[in-house]
Amino acid sequence: MAERQFSKGVTRARSIMPRARQSLFWAVSACVVSVAFFTGCQRSSPDNRSNVSSSGNHPPTVRAVTIQPVPLVLTSPVTAHVEAQDIDRNSLRFRYQWSVNGKAIPGQDNEQLPAAILKRGDRVSVQVWPHDGTVEGDSKTSESVIVGNSPPMGEALEIEPPYVFPGVRVRARAKLSDIDGDAIQVVYRWLKNGKLIHEGEESEFETVGFVLGDTLAVEAVPSDGTSKGPVLRLGPISVGNTPPRIVSNPATTIVNNRYDYRVQATDAESDAIVFSLETAPPGMQIDAQTGVVTWVVESPQVGAHKVRIVAKDTQGGVAFQEFELNLTTTVTPAEPAGT
Repeated sequence: MAERQFSKGVTRARSIMPRARQSLFWAVSACVVSVAFFTGCQRSSPDNRSNVSSSGNHPPTVRAVTIQPVPLVLTSPVTAHVEAQDIDRNSLRFRYQWSVNGKAIPGQDNEQLPAAILKRGDRVSVQVWPHDGTVEGDSKTSESVIVGNSPPMGEALEIEPPYVFPGVRVRARAKLSDIDGDAIQVVYRWLKNGKLIHEGEESEFETVGFVLGDTLAVEAVPSDGTSKGPVLRLGPISVGNTPPRIVSNPATTIVNNRYDYRVQATDAESDAIVFSLETAPPGMQIDAQTGVVTWVVESPQVGAHKVRIVAKDTQGGVAFQEFELNLTTTVTPAEPAGT
């Protein structure tokens, strides 16, 4: 009953509304309907639907592409760094096209560009397309980057002899390369017990003044005249025991078919020295403590015989002496080969 009365009231109110106001009312209503219809058309416009696949997937976008390293040198891999996003949070993969001096390089479609195909002064860029597994997004191209001077690189640093003792002359050998083909200069830094004591282009160094237990280190700083390369370092090396030194010369004569020679040696640390024969003809002997060599020669032993004497101290330092005996009335051995 109440609903019927309400409806009648509305009808009555409309009936008494002036005709002008009724016209305005319907005009406004028509306008509202028209605006609503126009807004709905915008939401379903073809331009907006083109960015979304039939499954509702959005294409990924690349925000930025840069080339690394910065500055661009050829001592490390040339790599494309990509910043991308995907509204649907899909995993992305990328397609690349590298260009050098404005020309696309066939086959160079990976994240990295081989440094071997580049040279100083080349202009490099890369174009990148993102893909979310369903659709590929628009590409983006990096800014062009010019390949700069590449510093020399070190492969290894060695020292000779590998066993260092006080007073010995050592020599550093640096293995270096320069991808631009530039000439390489090297500065060597020699350090004693961690302190720099000499710096220069000399690769040789005297350990005079070192004592047992000191440490020796060497650094090599390469340069191509424009850029310095990474510093190579060797050590610290502990300076070891000074080996003994044989100071005597072999006897040159055989008397009554007997050969006698007393080996004399010194040791910087005054270590005891033990003598031995490493190479000798049959029957030759040496006293381990005194170094006296004796040999009773028998007639079948006529000819040339090699002898190698070893002197070893208690800390493991070793010296040797080599010579050759020719069994004649007067023996003339070769010059001593080492101390």
